This record gives sequence, C-alpha cells and structure tokens, in this order.
Amino acid sequence: MRTQILFMAALALAAGCGAPNTDAPLTISRLFSDGAVLQRNTPVPVWGTGDPASRITISFNDSSQRIRVGAEGNWTATLDPHEAGGPHTLSVSSEDDTLTVEDIWFGDVWVASGQSNMAWTVQQSADAENEINSADDPLLRHFKVPLSWSYQPEHTLAGGQWQSAQPDVVGSFSAVAYSFARDLRTSLDIPIGIVNTSWGGSRIEAWMTPEALMANDTNAEEILAARQRRADSLHRHFMETYHATDSLDAGMPDSVALWKDPELNLELWTDIPVPGTWESAGLTDLNGFVWYRRTFEVSEADAGADAVLHLGTIDDRDMTWINGHLVGATNGVRQVRTYDVPTGILQPGVNTVAVRVHDTGGQGGMVTDEGGLELRTRSGSVALSGTWKLRVGQFVIDPGGGPNQQPTLLYNKMLHPMLSFPVTGFIWYQGESNGGNPDDAARYADQFKTMITTWRTLFSNEQAPFLFVSLASFRAAPDEPGDSNWAILRESQAAALELDKVGQAITLDIGEADDIHPRNKQDVGLRLALAARHLQYGEDLVYSGPTYRDHAVDGNRIVITFNHVGSGLASRTPALGGFAVAGSDGVYVWAEARIEDNAVIVSHPSIETPTDVRYAWADNPDTASLINQEGLPAAPFQTGR
Repeated sequence: MRTQILFMAALALAAGCGAPNTDAPLTISRLFSDGAVLQRNTPVPVWGTGDPASRITISFNDSSQRIRVGAEGNWTATLDPHEAGGPHTLSVSSEDDTLTVEDIWFGDVWVASGQSNMAWTVQQSADAENEINSADDPLLRHFKVPLSWSYQPEHTLAGGQWQSAQPDVVGSFSAVAYSFARDLRTSLDIPIGIVNTSWGGSRIEAWMTPEALMANDTNAEEILAARQRRADSLHRHFMETYHATDSLDAGMPDSVALWKDPELNLELWTDIPVPGTWESAGLTDLNGFVWYRRTFEVSEADAGADAVLHLGTIDDRDMTWINGHLVGATNGVRQVRTYDVPTGILQPGVNTVAVRVHDTGGQGGMVTDEGGLELRTRSGSVALSGTWKLRVGQFVIDPGGGPNQQPTLLYNKMLHPMLSFPVTGFIWYQGESNGGNPDDAARYADQFKTMITTWRTLFSNEQAPFLFVSLASFRAAPDEPGDSNWAILRESQAAALELDKVGQAITLDIGEADDIHPRNKQDVGLRLALAARHLQYGEDLVYSGPTYRDHAVDGNRIVITFNHVGSGLASRTPALGGFAVAGSDGVYVWAEARIEDNAVIVSHPSIETPTDVRYAWADNPDTASLINQEGLPAAPFQTGR
C-alpha cells in the first residue's frame, strides 16, 4: 500500500507543478469530465488551459460564450445557475481542438476528506459483497482525487474521473461517503456528487494552508521556510550535480525510452555500486526516475539461446531492457525481479542492460541481490553485481517524511486545485494521526476550527455545513478510569461544534478494539447524513446522540443534563456504564449511574462530595452505554479541566 500511495504522489509531481505551461494544449479541469455532478442553484466556474491569447468557445446546451485565454495560458468561464437535473453537455472549442463533456447533472456536491477511515473503500467494509452487487444508482457519483502532494499550491489535479454507483466500480468508493450519499439520495431525490480527497495516515496539518497553520502555531512560519530552503538547496544539487530535471523523465519523454539505447553516450552518467540504495551512494533525499546501465559479455553459444535475468529487489518499481528490448517490469519493493530473455535478444560479445527505477518514497535503487544479481545462461551465469552507470531522469525531493504527515503538502495538490468548484458542504473523518500524545490532541481543537473556517472561506461558502466523525473506539478497554489521548482528541473535535452548521457523528459503539479501521462504515455514513439532513436541509429529526449540557452537585451525587435527548435517554445495556466520578483529590473511580427524568445521576459510596464527572473517557470506552431513544450514542465528555 505504501508503494502505491507514494507512487501516485511522485507521479503527480512529475505531471507538472505551479502555473500551467504557456504552451499548454486546450484542457479542462478533470472535475468537468463525463458524468460530472455540478452544484445546483449557483453560478459554476469552469476552467482550464489553452494557447495564450487565443479565443475559445464554451458551449453549454444551447448557449455559448466566447472568451480569450489569458497570457499565462489559463481560461475561466461561468455557467449560469441550474436547478437539479440533467443530463447536460458542455463543450470547449479552440481553433484546433474541441473537448466535449457529456452526462452532466446538477445536484449537491459534497467534499469527503480525512485519513484512512474516510479513504476506506466499500470493498474493504462490512457486507461488501451485498453492497457492491446491489449498487444501482446512476445519479450517485464519486470522484476520487489521486494521492498527490506539492510544496506549492497547484492549479491542476493529478487525475480523477466521475463514476456512478454501479457494481463494477462502487467497490472503490469511499464507504463512508457512499453510505452518506445514498441516504441523501433517498431523502432528497436529487443527484449527489462526492469529491473524495483523502489520504490514509494524514495529519490535519497536511490539509491546512500556511496562513491557517500560523494562526495556531507560532513556529509554523519558520517550519515552512526551513522546509522550502531545504527543498531549494536539494533542487540546485540535483540539477547541477546530476544534470537532472524536475519535469518529466528526460530518459523517457512522451513514453519513448531514449536511455535504453545500447549506443547511448554516457558522458553525463556517474558510477554507482550495485546492489545498494542510491542514498548510500550519496543521492540523499531523492525520489523519482533514476536509470541504471551496465554492459556484460556472453559467448556466441549463449547468445543463440534464451536466458533468465535476475536483478534482486528494486525499490519501488522498474522497467528493464536488454539491448534495447523490454524484458520485464515490476511494481513492488519486496518482489524479486526474474525476467525471461527470449532467444534473439542476446548478442555475442558486449550486451547492455538498462533499468529504469521509479522510487516514490524513502530509499530507492537496486537494493539487494536476493534471488541473485546475474544473467543465467545455458552454459552458466554472468555476475552483474559491481559498478553500474547511473543518471537521474527526473527527481522529486523527498519531503523528509511521509507527505501526508507534512504541513500544507496535501492541501497544495489535493484541495487547492478545486477551490473554484462550488460545493454544498464537507464530511471529515480524521484525527487518529493527531491523537498520539496529549499535546497534539489538545492542539487539535484550535487547528480544527481554523481549518473549517479557512475551507469555508476558500470555497466561498461561509455557511457550508461541516460534518465530522468523532473517533471510534480503539485499543484495549481500560480496567480503571484514566487519561486518554483519544478522549482528548474527541473533545478537541467537539470544540468545533461552537461554529455554526457543524455536526458530529458519534461512533463509540461501532469501533473495534483490535482494528483502527472498523468495518461498519454504513452507520458512520448514515449518522453524517442525519446531521446533513437537519443542518443543511432543515429536516426536523434527531440527528445526534446526547451531548453534555450541564451538571450540578447535589449532596453526594452529581446530576448531569444533556442536549439531543430525542425521545428520552436510555441505555444499550441493562446497567448504565461508562461514567467515572472524582472528588476534590481529582482521582476518578467508576461511578454508579442511573437515568432519572432525562438526566443521569452519578455517585460513588466512597466519595461524599463529588466534584467532576467523565463519560466514555478512554481510547476504547467499551462500557459506555448511554444513548437516546433513537439509538444514537452519547458523546464523551469531562466536566473537570
């Protein structure tokens, strides 16, 4: 999974960065591809690139407008507001080209973001076979933004396409987003589009702008500046020392493998020992496309027969040629490369092997000789370890850790390119990566609120609902009350409820102690949809489990009142559990708890004057059982600070 994720990140950077090329052909944002769902009842910007200063025509249904491409190769037009419905057709024409987008519908568009629990697919989740086979909704559509990152805000998504909920593709949809959208389709009967921009393991900082980071961390500006200085220094190093490029692979432009040629001039190539990582040979902090070459000799008899090439393991991915003939390609760090060399490829005397290595994160190169590093011929073997020639075809600077853990990198590439795309609102499932220690978990409160307000501003929708998932239960349940980083993180998430049109889906009851990815994603999506139906669409319904309102000390007991009690408080187990109480010494013990007149009464025989209460205050509060009559679980809380 790591290989695939980081491969996509490097591929995105290789596809171009910064402002569009002034020689760009006619393009349109990938968000406007066949099957797109566009936001109803609002003007919709459409944008792309073209020849600078040329004129293009944008046609939508029976209307058209003619505009001029800007000096930097960018163009933007705006579609008039439309009611929900379709299908519609959009075309963009220049003097030389025409792009046509069909099957466009207007409805409501939601952005789904976060880390792995949002990225988790239908095929990985509970009841997957039934979910996939029963999918049949052409007006529920999903757009997956590829995993990608950048040091600077970019204008172009790395890829993506709209897909409707059908059995052949729905398995790859975000399971939470699919369940959410399916419920909205049922209640609203309008097209629903999900733009899924999520990355497993990502910290919240990766999704924030520099300005948002600096609003919450006085060191953020220097952190970002130091990162840029490092990137600039490495950029100069690779350009000057290795004659490399940060654009597309110079060894294979337009998919033509130039550096496989046996007659290639190797004047700009350097020596490198094989096996071993290129970092160990001095190419530190390098990802991208790196080419290896060497010559070897075979006899006339061996040249007339087939052979087997063994290259050990390569990090991450390779394409391999002998004498200009492609003999194999493999994607996988731990896979031993064994390639058949058919009769007719080897020649008597000197032969050339060329290996194009694509590294996407961490160390790279022809790493080990596991399984042999040799050519096995009819008469024996030819050793291939030793000194090879190397040249960097295209470099991507390693960010010094996973890009999903680094401030701003995901925002720059996975969110910034779609800020002009109107949306209804956001669903968010993230926080696990910020819950590793109490300081990070507490800091999340301000970060989260700042991110929400920033996203709303950037998308020009200050009233966009923002709905998040309160972290599910995880790890072993505690024997006694105690501190919990995840409980602090949940409290920090809930602080965002101070903002208008923010809702939470409480999921304590559907976590799994031994898996950070609970498989029940259906209920998560349904609970988010309940919040959307109330906060955005005005339905009069119970959309949240009970949340703490107030408490009062009454002798040797504490009386706790709640919001969102619905039809009344209840317990999902015979004994109401999950409450802990403390006296003036601050030491919590499990409390006796009962429901009385839609309040909860807690006490403990050994505490004459209780002062504070905690509920569900653990990574996995497995005894927490408070719900409302509608079956929605109560949110964790603590009264003491």
